[in-house]
Amino acid sequence: MTERQEYLDKLPKKRMGSGVLLFNDKNELLIVKPTYREGWIIPGGTVEKNESPRAACIREAKEEVGLDIKDVKFICLDYRINDEGENLQFLFYGGIVAENQIGDIKLQESELSDFKFVGLGNMEKYLIPSLAKRIFKCIDAIKNNKPIYLENEEYV
Repeated sequence: MTERQEYLDKLPKKRMGSGVLLFNDKNELLIVKPTYREGWIIPGGTVEKNESPRAACIREAKEEVGLDIKDVKFICLDYRINDEGENLQFLFYGGIVAENQIGDIKLQESELSDFKFVGLGNMEKYLIPSLAKRIFKCIDAIKNNKPIYLENEEYV
């Protein structure tokens, strides 16, 4: 092993996730029900090796809900640290899902059991508090057309 490779192997490794905010024409957020844990989440998942967060967002939307989105806009990076370690959560805005596209949603059955669109006032009934908090800030970022950086869901 080369000295350079030894150095690279010792560098910290941070997990990364990428998700997408998709809305219907009533301004309701698309959420999905995972089979592997409690609660609801937004479409998205782990950024794979040598994959950009944007590419992961597009891939996950296709895999999880069958939507072929191409035009996603970066809206948030949230650095998180907790008992499980560090991770970076990237969120993108995927726009409005047309009524005819909603009928074409096909869930990845190995990971998801249901989907629904929820009004922003009902989001906290379904999402864990940290995700709801991040999404509320992302909605402001979309309205202001200005990406945001957070640390554990808080502005810095």
